[in-house]
Amino acid sequence: MRSRRRRRRWGEGLLIQPTPYISGLCYSVFRVEPYAECSFACTYCYRRWYAVRGGVRQVWDFERAAAEVRSSGLFPVPFRVSTLTDPLQPIEEKEKLTLKILEIAERYDYPIVLNTRSTLIGKEPWRGRILELAQRGLLVLQISVSTITDEWKKLEPNAPPPEEVLDAAGRLAERGVPLVIRYQPLIPGLSDVDEIAERAAERFSEAGAQHVVVEYLRIEEHALNFYEKLATSNKPYRLKWEFYGVHSGRGPVKPPLNYREQRIKAISEIMRKKGLKFATCKEGFFSVHSSPDCCGFYLLGARYIVRPTLAEVYRIVREGGSLGVEELLLRLLHLRGFLSGSRIDAYPRPIRKGLRWHENVLQKVLRDKAQLEKVTSELKLKKGKITL
Repeated sequence: MRSRRRRRRWGEGLLIQPTPYISGLCYSVFRVEPYAECSFACTYCYRRWYAVRGGVRQVWDFERAAAEVRSSGLFPVPFRVSTLTDPLQPIEEKEKLTLKILEIAERYDYPIVLNTRSTLIGKEPWRGRILELAQRGLLVLQISVSTITDEWKKLEPNAPPPEEVLDAAGRLAERGVPLVIRYQPLIPGLSDVDEIAERAAERFSEAGAQHVVVEYLRIEEHALNFYEKLATSNKPYRLKWEFYGVHSGRGPVKPPLNYREQRIKAISEIMRKKGLKFATCKEGFFSVHSSPDCCGFYLLGARYIVRPTLAEVYRIVREGGSLGVEELLLRLLHLRGFLSGSRIDAYPRPIRKGLRWHENVLQKVLRDKAQLEKVTSELKLKKGKITL
């Protein structure tokens, strides 16, 4: 007897699936992926590890979510456009799905973060929509740059040159578009070297960026030789890299904690000297953050609301001392200005369900010493209390 396929509920593809890292560290857990594949062919692309539901259905679901939030008079939860494939890759000129998303955001006054490495941001009609949304405080533009050296050609063979993308982004920044640089993935021995990071900071500042967010490379162990050949120093590749997964002894690896911590502190100082706000993505180094959130939501001019993360736990403990896990969880559920606890109940089903799921995983992380101290080295669980 043929099994009956489960009927897909609307909005299921809008949620970034919970993991200890995402649920513990990310304010941004909703996304619109207009395309399931990406032609830029970045060597480190995370798309291959995750299922992506791209296409028109995603756009429709985003429109319904935006309309329901707006009609209910609720504070909108910002969406990312997108997370695993570039929303402005060449196919966009034909399909125009991302343009449709921008139009929906404009129609319903819905805040979004647009992440790309495409020069299409400087071409009409996309440029006009970006400018209009930014003028209304509804858009933050994120530009992904892995390196400003010529090695980008080997890392992102089908993507536009970073210089051209930064030029296009800079012209938008001059017109008031909030600009965030995702300087990632940080390639050990290449983009994290002081001299190269200093040149990058100078270039980002020239482009009018206000905020830089970094995350280290994570890749299959057998591929490390490729990145070592690009590096100016092979020292990081002589170290023992650690598995990315919280409990897994297999899968992608990332540089060891001490190395990441040392280099990120140095890079944060380099960015600070250029007047750039700084944060990490899925690294958990809260002590070097100089911005209210990691994604740059604070640059939105329109009203919005986000979920609490371990960053809020860090601030609570830093200011008030160690606290019991259950007391901290209670504080998070009632944290002013954040979407948690019973305040979630009024939201449309995909948003409500997604926030609950992430909230539950965050609680599990706080109760599990191994998970907590893998996700962030700056919080410890000792005898039932969270401490620095």
